[in-house]
Amino acid sequence: MPKPEISEFSQERLNSAKQEIQKGNIDGALEIYNEFIHAELVLDQVINDLHEIVNTQYPIEVSLWQALGDAQLRNNQLQEALDSYSKAEELL
Repeated sequence: MPKPEISEFSQERLNSAKQEIQKGNIDGALEIYNEFIHAELVLDQVINDLHEIVNTQYPIEVSLWQALGDAQLRNNQLQEALDSYSKAEELL
């Protein structure tokens, strides 16, 4: 089954989240990502973005690991979500 296209608005919001990360504004980025997570929209892209962020830029940022776990859970990636939550807990 092909992935649905990301709307222009969603793509702009995702780009805004990435820009907030580049500026070091983790809270601003999380606000945007959490909107998508709670609405269960473009979860694959959110997961990809957050996974890249925690693995390259902010590996010890608990809130990003928690958001990644939330996105994975809502996307039925249960083992991955558990792994992300466990990583967040390790960092506390």
